[in-house]
Amino acid sequence: MSKVSLGIDHPVVTVRDLARAREQYRRLGFAPNPVGFHPWGTTLSLLMFKDNFIELISVSDSSKFGSHSGGFCYGRNVSRFLERVEGLGLVALHSKDGRRDHARLVAQGLKSQGLIDFRRELKKPDGSPDEAVVTLGLFLNEEQRDVSQFICHQHRPDLVWMPEWQHHPNGVEAVSAVTYLAENPLDLLPRFLAFYGDVAYSNELLEVDTGCGTLRAVSPVRARQMFGDVPLPDWGADPAPHGIAISVSTPLFSQLESLWVVHGIKCQESPSGSLLVPPQHCGNVLLEFVRSPPTKPKARHRPETKL
Repeated sequence: MSKVSLGIDHPVVTVRDLARAREQYRRLGFAPNPVGFHPWGTTLSLLMFKDNFIELISVSDSSKFGSHSGGFCYGRNVSRFLERVEGLGLVALHSKDGRRDHARLVAQGLKSQGLIDFRRELKKPDGSPDEAVVTLGLFLNEEQRDVSQFICHQHRPDLVWMPEWQHHPNGVEAVSAVTYLAENPLDLLPRFLAFYGDVAYSNELLEVDTGCGTLRAVSPVRARQMFGDVPLPDWGADPAPHGIAISVSTPLFSQLESLWVVHGIKCQESPSGSLLVPPQHCGNVLLEFVRSPPTKPKARHRPETKL
């Protein structure tokens, strides 16, 4: 698991029908892990990779809103998002010390909705029950509500990054990037700077290397340069900045189209050569599949030659 502080831990794809979303992602070659439940009335399933993952989330029981969450109701926040749209609602950033990272970010000027400590029951791959222990530090963006992040400290990472859940028929092994759309990407610069302090900007692309994937914001013009004419997620008439794409990497890139054609899924090649799956197959998120970088061969030990 990644040891990078504030690297991309998991983008959250918020959907109205979790069973349907899990089947959509299964048809794309992912292997969603077993369905789980949060104590505040939401239900989830994870697409696990080596250092990060994608979370599919929905509402399961609105009567539990407000439970186990202090002054902020995570479940109600998910519900209000779904009243408007499905898609990329939040991005979790990795933390190995939730309280320390939370205090540091607040000191750097980010407004927080507080900390949430909770436990989530789960079943391990062998079917035995256990319990994940999590601390969340909430940093929801009041000015651009759909460009919101939170920090996530998994106290039992062994119960999340299980090797048995990291094998996908499509070979995906990492979330490599998350992309937001903004009329003026520089509007998000103060937020990116508060989190990371080192941000690049060029040709209507705002970009930061988190150490575990890239966060970027692009203008509509730059989005078309990157993704061609593939349909973008339907966000209605709302012009506010919002998440549009999750990029994932796989060493099985050349096999993807033959995997998808069996399920009637048509992809499109981007101008850069990546493969794009339209939002209707992915919970109103554009999925970009890129080739994994080649692995470096391990140096062979050569025994000394004595003269």
